[in-house]
Amino acid sequence: MNIWAMLGIEPTSEVKTIKRAYARKLKECHPEEDPENFQRIRRSYESALEEAKILAVQPGAQMELSEAELEQLRSPEPAAAEPGPESAVVQFIRRCDILYADISRRIDPEEWQDLLDDELFWPIDIRERIGRELFGYLLKHPFLPQQVLRLLDQHFEWTSRERRLYDDYDQTEVALLMERFGSFWELRYDKLTMDDPYDYDTFLKFREQAHYALVVNDLTLAEKALKAAAVLNNREPDCLRLIALFYMRKQQYASAVQVLDQWVREEPDEPEAHLMRAEALRQQQHWEAALADYEQLSELLPGGIHALSGVAVCLEGMGQLWEAKKAYEALLALYPEDLDAQVRLLMLNDALASGFSGENREEIAGVLTLAELYLDTGRTLECAELLLEMESRQELPADLNFLLGKALGKLERYAESEQRLSRAEAQAEAEPFKQADILKLRGLIRIALRRFEDARADLRRVLLLQPADAEALYRFGESLRMEERYEEALQLLNHALELSSNWYYHSARGDCFYSLHRYPEALLDYLRVIQYDRGLTEAWFRAGYCFLRIGDHAHALEYFGEAMNRGFPEIVLLLIAEAQYKQGSLEEALHTVERYNHIRPDDYYGRIVEGDLYRLHGQIEEALERYQKAMQLAPDEYLPLRLSAAMLLRLERLEQACAPLEQLIERYPDKGWAQLQRIRLLIGQEKLTEAESAIVHYTECIPSKEQDPVVLLYGGYILFHMEQYLQAAEFFEAACKVGLKRECEEYLIRCYVALGRYDQARAATADALAADSTRPALVEIGRILDQYANRRWKWLGRSKPIELPDIQVLSSLPEPCSEQLPDFHGF
Repeated sequence: MNIWAMLGIEPTSEVKTIKRAYARKLKECHPEEDPENFQRIRRSYESALEEAKILAVQPGAQMELSEAELEQLRSPEPAAAEPGPESAVVQFIRRCDILYADISRRIDPEEWQDLLDDELFWPIDIRERIGRELFGYLLKHPFLPQQVLRLLDQHFEWTSRERRLYDDYDQTEVALLMERFGSFWELRYDKLTMDDPYDYDTFLKFREQAHYALVVNDLTLAEKALKAAAVLNNREPDCLRLIALFYMRKQQYASAVQVLDQWVREEPDEPEAHLMRAEALRQQQHWEAALADYEQLSELLPGGIHALSGVAVCLEGMGQLWEAKKAYEALLALYPEDLDAQVRLLMLNDALASGFSGENREEIAGVLTLAELYLDTGRTLECAELLLEMESRQELPADLNFLLGKALGKLERYAESEQRLSRAEAQAEAEPFKQADILKLRGLIRIALRRFEDARADLRRVLLLQPADAEALYRFGESLRMEERYEEALQLLNHALELSSNWYYHSARGDCFYSLHRYPEALLDYLRVIQYDRGLTEAWFRAGYCFLRIGDHAHALEYFGEAMNRGFPEIVLLLIAEAQYKQGSLEEALHTVERYNHIRPDDYYGRIVEGDLYRLHGQIEEALERYQKAMQLAPDEYLPLRLSAAMLLRLERLEQACAPLEQLIERYPDKGWAQLQRIRLLIGQEKLTEAESAIVHYTECIPSKEQDPVVLLYGGYILFHMEQYLQAAEFFEAACKVGLKRECEEYLIRCYVALGRYDQARAATADALAADSTRPALVEIGRILDQYANRRWKWLGRSKPIELPDIQVLSSLPEPCSEQLPDFHGF
């Protein structure tokens, strides 16, 4: 590795750069812990200094070092200071004193870096002593820019060793100094100097005291501190800002403006000075002067929300309502979530609509303006009536047909709206971008009419003209979502959100994720929706549901509670009960469900959830009682009947289970669970002919793709016990292929033996025992088959048939795989 790579820098003639690199490397390598690497770094440093001399005198390069400096480089050992590490520490602090006393040098990070670069202070033990002493020095001399404090902290690593400092210094003092290193705010240091020097630290102390007093709104203390600071320096920008802020808190706006005038003279391009002065002028209703400051602010910070909002408010205050309307619309185009601007624009539009003169109504331009105002202020019916009245006198142009279609759509007269928009589209044939707006709205209307393909045809045309139209992408995605084509919808909605982060785009995307059970992603979108408007109850509920499904039950309860407080239906109590149970509180969950059942005594679903709670807690009798109560409340519903039958089977009340099973089979022939349970019972009762007929009925009622694989087992059992071994083997072989190998292996082997296919039986047995050698029945069968293979008994020239031990039927019959009971029957 070359010397420059060892130091971690590019070749350079800058001695300071080499020294700083060397200092960084020494921090990483302690000479006592890794002496070899330390020596390599030291040799690289010395060689780099030698090469720097050569680079410095190459043709075209400037000689930057004096002869004295070059001579010093030829002997790179540190200059000897006073002997002993204490003298180095004393010398460092003395140089700190010199730096700190000169305000222009004090605030310059380069000055401090030069001090840290001095090799005299590099040895590890000296650096650690200096770090402790310097921290104590800073406790008494804290007024340094944050950039300098962080530089020193990076070198001495105080923040990572904060607890050690508590041994040497007061914990409160340490914490206050540490806060300066990472605080998000900082008062300025760049405008402190004046022609006449003054007590800088006293000024900085009073300025900081005033800042904290204003933070806690202690105006009495702030006034005293600001007066003391202003005596020393009444032109420093932060001091002027704090004085102006004090006057504004006191609502003494004229005095604030005088101070801000001084600040603007000192710093004419400071945005905050113009913003504060504009706000003070606006409070005095000096609209024109305030407008000038907002416009200046807009030039300094183009597109800033404060400038745009201020311009709109001033124009409104000056009575220039149409100009104010345009300013609000421009503001909302950039910041659509600005609720204050939305409300002010709505009120302004209402005022404009109310004050619109009758003379202007006779002209098309006037009608267009008034119709837009009616729409903007929610007076949709008046808008439609105005335009229909106009149409009775003359044909409406494209713009007015478009507005009429929009108004009729808001009135949910979708068919009429579509007709108007189609007429407007034909009229705007020569204006493709106007057509795009019409097509976009017609697409929305066609979505409302559930004519999704027609809607997408319109939106495709829009996107051909304007590929980056976020609203068209959103509506296209919505049409797909409403057809449950969620993955396709997500692609469009993601693209729309890349272009514009409207809250309802997030809501639509969240609904897609929600429907796909991608709850963590859905949750992020719903939280954005809530952030936009905390009054959107559905978003609170869905966020709670997402929290519940990802296992964050505490937040689920919080968000469900908010949804209820905001008027969400009481059914959310059932999900609250689920969250409470999963948090470990059965009693709370039961109390919540009882509360729901008290509020809605005729809703069977509350009894279902109550039964689920008992079932999950292992109290099957209590669960059965609730499910049967649900069955009484909703005798025609599938779920209560199904759950009652399941609990009877679990309690082994087989005769009682037969009645609900027969009802399920009769009422719901397309649901196979009850039929499979009946088949299972018939097999257990050895009613094989009836069981065979039940299987035929099952296969006729349930499509082959939806059939439970366990029916192959049941069919094989029946055929096996009817001694139809060839067909039984075919059923069992099919069951093995669909994942039920373990359940049917023994039966399949017995079929092979009954058919005299002993080699297949031995191979199947060996395969089963290789997977699990602890199955006694198979071990015995394997022993018998091995014995047969080794000894061929002869009887009148024929092999004696193999005899296997009997098999237990009922104990081997598994439950159906499909329609497993969930923990909770939620929604």
